[in-house]
Amino acid sequence: MSATATAKHPSYKWIADWAKVDSGAGHAHHGIVVDRDGTILSGHASERVVQRFDKHGKVLGRFAVPVGETHCIALGKPANPPTLWIADVAGHQGGAPRVVQVDFTGKLLAQVTKADLGYGEKENFCPTAVAVDDQTGEVIIADGYGSSRVHILTPDLKKRLTIDGTKGAAGQFSCPHWVWIDRRSGATRLYVADRSNDRIQVFSMDGSYIKVINAGLVTPSGFAGFGDYLVVAELKARVLILDREDKTVAILGAGTAHVAKPGWPNRKLADGTTIAPKSDIAVGEFNSPHGICADPAGNIYVSEWLLGDRYTKLERVG
Repeated sequence: MSATATAKHPSYKWIADWAKVDSGAGHAHHGIVVDRDGTILSGHASERVVQRFDKHGKVLGRFAVPVGETHCIALGKPANPPTLWIADVAGHQGGAPRVVQVDFTGKLLAQVTKADLGYGEKENFCPTAVAVDDQTGEVIIADGYGSSRVHILTPDLKKRLTIDGTKGAAGQFSCPHWVWIDRRSGATRLYVADRSNDRIQVFSMDGSYIKVINAGLVTPSGFAGFGDYLVVAELKARVLILDREDKTVAILGAGTAHVAKPGWPNRKLADGTTIAPKSDIAVGEFNSPHGICADPAGNIYVSEWLLGDRYTKLERVG
């Protein structure tokens, strides 16, 4: 595996083709999350379903969900019964982009649309990520493919605050693709993957700008956390581990050479045909990390953006 890390920080074993699933020919563009029972939930490249995997990648079950794409999947606030939130970019499946809350049978419980957020008729709304604050129940929505804003909603889904980066020292967002609630320092902070600007911006929950993280980052697209570490999926084409001070301590699976290939994240033949890229991605390299999650032990699970599904597990060994 392509990785750099110091001895005192986590090290990993690469487990290729971790998920045992027939993905079909669809375009994978979904998130992935670790449930509170240790199982892993993600989407499917060809079907409108959420799949549940055990830690070895075996499919334990699946249920249909009322979305076009499971672009981001987030756990609801701890409750009985449990719920999921899904950011639906709609995509080729059609329908209007929205964020939905479902139970574990796929039943629709709530939704947030552009009208609910006060968007004008001509304003674009296409939510790429959603996160739920376990403590307060507030819902955070990243409108990454629409108007590049981040919205904080109360537990009863009333908009409390909108952040677009213009009031901070770093500047306006460009594709805020993911959001993450951080409590590593004891305070609650909101991390925003400002992807097209190759940086992460950090805010307090009242919208106050705290800092920017941009040293060496390229297309930060997704977040996960364990212990004192933040894990960052970069679409082009690495996974980074940042320590409590947000310094990069590991670079995993760097496959940046793939980004320059015709048709990336897929491959384009000489006749213009687009094909799945998996045959030319070496074990130990990423092509286009998109969804990412980590369990409390520090094992990392990655889903990639490409034709068919490519799931990788980075098993912590040190």
